[in-house]
Amino acid sequence: MRMSSFRTRLLFALISLIVLVLIGLGVLIGELFKSYYVNALHSRIEKEVELVVSELEQQPSFSELAVLRFDRLSNVLDIRITIAEQGEGTVYDSENNLMIDQHEDTIRKIQAEPPSVEDSIVRFPVTEEINYYAKGVMIGGSPGVLVMGTEFDELKEVYRQIWIILSITLGVALLIIILLGSRITNQYTRPIESATKVAIELAKGNYRARTYEDRVDETGMLSNAINVLARNLQEMVTYQAIQQDRLQTLIENMGSGLIMIDRQGFIVLVNRSFLDFFRVSIEDVLNKRYVDIFTDEKVQLLAEEVFMTEQRVRKQVHLSAALSKRHLEVYGAPIIGEGSAWHGIVLVFHDITELKKLEQMRKDFVANVSHEVKTPITSIKGFTETLLDGALNDKDALETFLSIILKESDRLQALIQDLLDLSKVEQQGFKLAMSQMDIVELLKEVATMMEHKALKKDMNIRLLGCKTSTIEGDHDRLKQVFINLISNAITYSQPGGEIRVTVVDGDNEIIIEVEDDGIGMEEEEIPRIFERFYRVDKARSRNSGGTGLGLAIVKHIVEVHYGELSVKSKPNEGTAFSVSLPKKH
Repeated sequence: MRMSSFRTRLLFALISLIVLVLIGLGVLIGELFKSYYVNALHSRIEKEVELVVSELEQQPSFSELAVLRFDRLSNVLDIRITIAEQGEGTVYDSENNLMIDQHEDTIRKIQAEPPSVEDSIVRFPVTEEINYYAKGVMIGGSPGVLVMGTEFDELKEVYRQIWIILSITLGVALLIIILLGSRITNQYTRPIESATKVAIELAKGNYRARTYEDRVDETGMLSNAINVLARNLQEMVTYQAIQQDRLQTLIENMGSGLIMIDRQGFIVLVNRSFLDFFRVSIEDVLNKRYVDIFTDEKVQLLAEEVFMTEQRVRKQVHLSAALSKRHLEVYGAPIIGEGSAWHGIVLVFHDITELKKLEQMRKDFVANVSHEVKTPITSIKGFTETLLDGALNDKDALETFLSIILKESDRLQALIQDLLDLSKVEQQGFKLAMSQMDIVELLKEVATMMEHKALKKDMNIRLLGCKTSTIEGDHDRLKQVFINLISNAITYSQPGGEIRVTVVDGDNEIIIEVEDDGIGMEEEEIPRIFERFYRVDKARSRNSGGTGLGLAIVKHIVEVHYGELSVKSKPNEGTAFSVSLPKKH
């Protein structure tokens, strides 16, 4: 609509200008024609005056004029001839062809100041169409004046014809100019209109808009420039969108929490990890002041230090309030743009809780290994020193001490063997000796091996469930798993109890459950029983000869078989270990 209005205004302005030019040209041409025609008439009349003067000079005197001859000249020339003798008044008047009231006044005016013979013809206009011409003459030695009056009757008709011709000519020219002007304006405004529409679409964000390039002139160059601009914008926006998507994906999926704070202290950007760390929603954080979000004083002080010093800061903080005791390493850095423009700061929160746990586990492991090794070595050394000091001669003491030394040596050997087994299972690239095996037959073998230990506590081992079930696994490692589980069940059960081993054969997996009626454990202890050297009942497990590494080994063997291990237990009601193993490795 706007472009059509522009085209209309442009065409109207062009036509108005052309109309004004044509009208002015018509008036000018009309006046030129009029001037030319009037001058031609005056020239003709002056020649006729010379003709009449020539005829007058042939007359003998003013009183002897050839009246008939002058009457005939008046009729032939279609003019009114008046002849006056100086000092005597009018001597001849044809009284025809020009009948006007101003005739006598005009003659008297001319006679009052008659032109001399030497003067040229003098014109006396009465109206635009009526003119008088006077010429001094000499007849028979007497001076006089010849006055000829005429009316240009055809002047109006000539004017009318001139204007008709000019009007027709100018009308046709105007029509042609309108058609050509309309075509030219359409031809030049259409590319501009198309370019304008594309520019509007580009302003709206539609960078796929294009205009036609069907000309090689300036409008074609404009269309080409618009299309080049659109393509560049589209490529730039596409690249920016890709980069923004990559950056957004990186920020959202990085394992560390990220938060950006502007120079006024308002939070302008957070990622998912940060929200998970602090257990807040994005609505609770975005566009809020950081001092209202960080309740921990250590984090606030770190942010303030970055704001004050404009330097990078790295610190470790321990957050415990409603955050399950997380250990975080916080990295803060200022955001400084071009020209040292200060934009704010960015804080990155690295969760090092697991690293702290691993570090603590390493410390505990070293301490536990040292403690476990120190106890039998101390016993062996003490009894050996006693024997060397003279107890060798006491046969009963010698046997007792040697039995204790052997027991402690076996215990030390078992500890070292378990450590070697655990280290071997945890090594990257550990391979199993896979084979097809009947898990029920394996459990029968284990039950037979553990029967002697169970009988010592007057306990019974029962195999329940299916009679046979084949899986793909490492026979010796799985045997080690169930020996450990059944041995623990016997150790932590009261005498006279029962150990129930149930086998459930599924479509793709086999579930083996080892259940006892023993002392059980508290719920908070269950996640820790697979840690190295962790004991629920430390006194009983140490007296039983356990190393505290058995369940850690069990857990790793089950995991390398791509199985799952779970525990259910209640204090004084018993414990149930469930091992789920896939049939195909």
